[in-house]
Amino acid sequence: MIEHDLSARLRQRSRTSGILVGLSMALTIIIALTAFIWLYVRLGPYLGDFIPRATEVTTPTPGPAAAGAETPASEEANASKSQPTPTPLPSPTPVWQPTHRVAEGTPVNFRSGPGTDTEVVQVLEPGTPLMFLGEQEQAAGATWLHLALEDGTDGWIRTIDLEPLEAP
Repeated sequence: MIEHDLSARLRQRSRTSGILVGLSMALTIIIALTAFIWLYVRLGPYLGDFIPRATEVTTPTPGPAAAGAETPASEEANASKSQPTPTPLPSPTPVWQPTHRVAEGTPVNFRSGPGTDTEVVQVLEPGTPLMFLGEQEQAAGATWLHLALEDGTDGWIRTIDLEPLEAP
């Protein structure tokens, strides 16, 4: 009879220990997820340059009439070349008029120069209007545009983080 009572008590303590271990594991997972989300939200604006966006901003290319009326045969010959053809960008506007805006999603870094290694001038919220200043550069595998805010502050943003605005 003593052995039976001892077995029952040991089983009960094993169950209790198992429940406590399970609860402590669940609590640890919740704390780790909360910490990760908090860090992601806090560091998102600074790491935004390294997170690719789903859509790439494209600029319109001139049609065959504007490009010297190339024939389909010459277009195929150009397509077979290994170098990509540069896309024309809108010309700079003399009076401040928005040509682009920050794409929807997360805030982006407005940098002092093209590339992720340059100083962050400001962090811009999605929808912020910008004016293209006529310069673009390739850096770190991305195309960067030189833009200005309405207050005159200028800086650089990747084209992938921008949406073009329709001309009035």
